[in-house]
Amino acid sequence: MARSDQQPQRSDTRLVWNDLWSEFSSQAPGRMRRREGATTCPFCADLTSGRVGPEVQAWIRPNDFPAFTPPTGECSILIYSRDHDRRFADLSPDETLRVVELWRQVYDDLSRRYICVMSWETSGAEIGQTQTHPHGQTYGVSIIPELLQREMESILRAERKGQPCPFCASVAREQAGSRLVFAGQWWIAFVPPWARYPYQTQIVPRQHFSAMDGLESDGEAARELATLLPRLIRAYDRIMQAPMPYMLALHQLADLRFHFHIELLPVGRAPGKLKLPASAEMAWGLWLNDALPESAAAQLRELLAEDAR
Repeated sequence: MARSDQQPQRSDTRLVWNDLWSEFSSQAPGRMRRREGATTCPFCADLTSGRVGPEVQAWIRPNDFPAFTPPTGECSILIYSRDHDRRFADLSPDETLRVVELWRQVYDDLSRRYICVMSWETSGAEIGQTQTHPHGQTYGVSIIPELLQREMESILRAERKGQPCPFCASVAREQAGSRLVFAGQWWIAFVPPWARYPYQTQIVPRQHFSAMDGLESDGEAARELATLLPRLIRAYDRIMQAPMPYMLALHQLADLRFHFHIELLPVGRAPGKLKLPASAEMAWGLWLNDALPESAAAQLRELLAEDAR
């Protein structure tokens, strides 16, 4: 692993509090200058310019068009591979372990300065991917976004009632249920009963830890995760009969009561058809799912079994 020393372009960024909805949003006008449609890849340029050495296979670089700048936040790009023409689904378990190590490395760095570290990948031009070189992103931010706050509040409510962590409870509930997609020694994956997208999958560790610093990047749990993630995305591709547009997001907080988990949000619902937020979802926050979680989970289980053969 390595960190490119390229410095991001500075621009005005803002965090804005919405009194009506009691949540923050951000404004980053500099991102209008991003390189959509550029003929040269800035991540390949890290290799050709010598900023990244020939021995490095995966690395972290600053975001050239950051959504946040200090002290509000910092933005990094995580490059998964030297090869421009690959996807996350193409990575071997060993190569995916390098990505897991990047997640841990960037968390260790940014969590020293920011209360929240958000790592994710957006795959597919349909949902905003502007660079095809395999990569993800991380934002360290000075606030806790509303969704993470709501997850933390659910944990605190359970604690006040003397109940177990809701994520630990979901592991116990889903590990033998009809919504189960994968049950391993260290992780389970399932389509949650409240899924917004037809094939949305939540990946939860059996062991309770709050963030990437609780996962040994070269341990058995990390290897099981590194094997599972590309397999799930390949299953999505088979459902879509093409590369499935998706978002992969790590949910983590430094609070030890929080339970680390990964959200896989594939936006395809059938070959050639996307499930994108509109009407009721965007205007009122009322999500409509086009599939039953139990049916979607059964389909994913079957595809994972085929992938293992």
